[in-house]
Amino acid sequence: MNEALSLYLRTLEERLDPTALFERVVGGPPDNWQRRFLTTASPFVMALCSRRIGKSQTTAILAAQTIGAPGRTVLVLSPTLGQSQLLFKRILEAWAAMSLPIEKTRLTQTTMELANGSVVACVPAGQDGSSARGYGVKDGGLLIYEEGAFLADAVYDATIPIREDGGRILLITTPGNVGGFAHTAWTENDEIEKITARSTEIERMAEKVAFDRRYMPPRQFATEHELRWSSGGDPLFASETIENAFVDIPELKLGELYAA
Repeated sequence: MNEALSLYLRTLEERLDPTALFERVVGGPPDNWQRRFLTTASPFVMALCSRRIGKSQTTAILAAQTIGAPGRTVLVLSPTLGQSQLLFKRILEAWAAMSLPIEKTRLTQTTMELANGSVVACVPAGQDGSSARGYGVKDGGLLIYEEGAFLADAVYDATIPIREDGGRILLITTPGNVGGFAHTAWTENDEIEKITARSTEIERMAEKVAFDRRYMPPRQFATEHELRWSSGGDPLFASETIENAFVDIPELKLGELYAA
């Protein structure tokens, strides 16, 4: 068996099934939410995730598997340049793990173009999404919103039209404030496929969950681990403090008051 045929057979399953690539890269099977995220064909998927649960690595593996096919674009929009570059690094690592004989024709800190015509680009969204203008995502390509709850609504207004026929939108995020595009999408739009990745329900996260429960403020723990959306700000006083400021006083009748 020649080397090219051996490589083709070795990578066939991974090119068809991203969960196979996930298992080899990560060294174990995906969680149920990861398996669903990797295999769904829905045109618009939203994953609401606890932090440190593996959302960036899972997204990177799906992106790498996607660009193995010719002529596909993967565009990742993140709130900051640092987040974009971090996810881009993970995508490069997943792509290297596939070991496909497809040459890079261009490689920068945020963009990789391949000889098969596919491209992956990770860009900071800014306040209006203008950095993404000029891209098009179609025919199996992915438009990915990383930490989408922290993107301005103007970003969605400007970039959702980037998705063309056959393209897919993936919105991956931890909870943000109530209101705005991401919160409305999660709570009101029944056309979107919604995936919940809550750390309190995943056994491998048990030690971290227990540690954070001991040391995190309850409100932060509720956001980070229980996926509770924030109302937009912490109250000046905790509810327990307000309750303890009041005491029960026996009912005092008017006649008793004058008698006193």
